[in-house]
Amino acid sequence: MAIRTSAAIAACKASHRAMRLLGRTARALPGKIALKIDPKVIGRLAAGHKTIVITGTNGKTTTTHIVQQAVINTYGTAAYDPSSTNLEQGIATTLCLDSSLGGKRKSDWAVIESDEGATKTLLPALHPQVMVVTNLYRDQVDRYTSWTTARDYIIQAAKSCPETILVLDADCQVTASIADAVPNRVMWYGMECPVYEEGIGDFDERVECVACGTPLEFGSRTFAHLGDYTCPGCGRKHHTPYIACTGIADRREKSCTLTLRIGSQERTVEANVRAGYDVYNAVAAVAGLLACGMDEDDVFGALAHFTHAAHRFEIFDIDGTRTRLLLMKNTAGCNQLINMLCSEGEPPKNLVCLLGAEIMDGLSTEWIQDVRWENICGPDTKVIVGGPKHDDMRERLLRAGVQPQNMRVQPDYPALIRDIAAIGEPVTLIGNCSPIEDFRVELVKKYQPLDYWSE
Repeated sequence: MAIRTSAAIAACKASHRAMRLLGRTARALPGKIALKIDPKVIGRLAAGHKTIVITGTNGKTTTTHIVQQAVINTYGTAAYDPSSTNLEQGIATTLCLDSSLGGKRKSDWAVIESDEGATKTLLPALHPQVMVVTNLYRDQVDRYTSWTTARDYIIQAAKSCPETILVLDADCQVTASIADAVPNRVMWYGMECPVYEEGIGDFDERVECVACGTPLEFGSRTFAHLGDYTCPGCGRKHHTPYIACTGIADRREKSCTLTLRIGSQERTVEANVRAGYDVYNAVAAVAGLLACGMDEDDVFGALAHFTHAAHRFEIFDIDGTRTRLLLMKNTAGCNQLINMLCSEGEPPKNLVCLLGAEIMDGLSTEWIQDVRWENICGPDTKVIVGGPKHDDMRERLLRAGVQPQNMRVQPDYPALIRDIAAIGEPVTLIGNCSPIEDFRVELVKKYQPLDYWSE
């Protein structure tokens, strides 16, 4: 092991320990220091080990957590980041913390969540056995020049590792188009049944072919631009998935029963996700793990006992007020949260919405305009808005039907926690990445999650 690599590991471990003592999350900065000392530390520590990478616009964190729990259950340990830091610095931290000062890894496996744009530098270093790509949405336009730029980064990454098996969402035409440009082997996954029992849909009105611009035709659709598509212009069409969900039954509060088709065989399995769009993530995880060669029983065992990442469907008891935290990231994902809430029967009576516009959130808040807030907001809905962009959130929810007298603004998180405690009735809190994380930092100083509430 090179001296500079050992120095990078030592510096990462020391800075991580110091930051944890100060109460900081300590995921990005230690890795940044390590990369400064040894820019090749990721590749050096990944060499000779098995790695699976998960990327995409929506679902990568949930998919990653299912995968890492399956790997740990089967092999005893895995290098992964429980806080879901998905840029180069965070991955460097993950691998350094999994290594001795001499560079010997504790874990044979690494389960890596990667930002779409970061794949172009991470894959050549990691050389993973498998890369799972969930879906690619238009919400990335404020980060990239177009909604296909993220796809092109992934194509560049895949070309650098032709031995990596790609696990692709057959229902997403943008994700599927990756296969047209790379030499890698591909395993397809998708949905072959309705996501929602009630038939709730949220479909893009016009979906144009990513190759020729012709409006696509659909035999069936799940939500947004996903479904069984055909292009009448250039002939591109939906790939038949090797692994597909063909049925959802026993829809319970926190779990459901899935029928999965694997090749020509069907199997019924328990999944600790609520029936809804998170079923996509469960199917993606199953496909990725099977592509890695894991035994089916081990995969399905992890699926049945999966727990969500922080601030994704957690439940807190805030002095008697049952509060669930739901993460929104973009129009399509937020509309699916709303569909899920509608499928419960009555929409939430008490709603807290936190909106930010940091880099991790996307710098524009325009996407909230296309969210169907009207489906859960009415004249009797009581709302508190917070976060740096609370004014944008307030204006949008007023247009959705919330009455001014039922709307409050509370940008201070400790005060917001007290306000929630005073409600005394169930509260649904929806926020995007940075404000919900900042809110949770304050929340866990006094309260611990009761449970992880699954989609």
